[in-house]
Formats: sequence, structure tokens, C-alpha cells
Amino acid sequence: MNIVYRAAELLITSPGCNYDVMATNLSLLMLNKQVSQDEYSKLCTLMNEQQNKVSNETQAEA
Repeated sequence: MNIVYRAAELLITSPGCNYDVMATNLSLLMLNKQVSQDEYSKLCTLMNEQQNKVSNETQAEA
């Protein structure tokens, strides 16, 4: 597994992840060929899942 991929995965799943910044960073990682297009797609899916999870938890608390 690509170490850059694993680092991005850890950042995405960490509390307080800024998803807007992370989305930009993922695009840059792919453009610089630090992650493959397949890895980029997987990370985007993971980020969407995490963002939805955080949104659902926030709504449940309200």
C-alpha cells in the first residue's frame, strides 16, 4: 500500500478533518501522481462516508 495513500486515509478518518481542504489535497496528490486514480477514488469515497457520518452524528446531537 502506498504510504501517501495510508497517510491520507488516516487524516480523513481523524476527528476534526477539514474536508474542503482535504478534497483539494487529494486532487493535488493525484495530479502529482502521488496516488493513483483508483486510490484517489477510494479516498474520495472514504471522505464522503466520513463526512456523512459526522453530519449524521451532529444532527443526532441537535
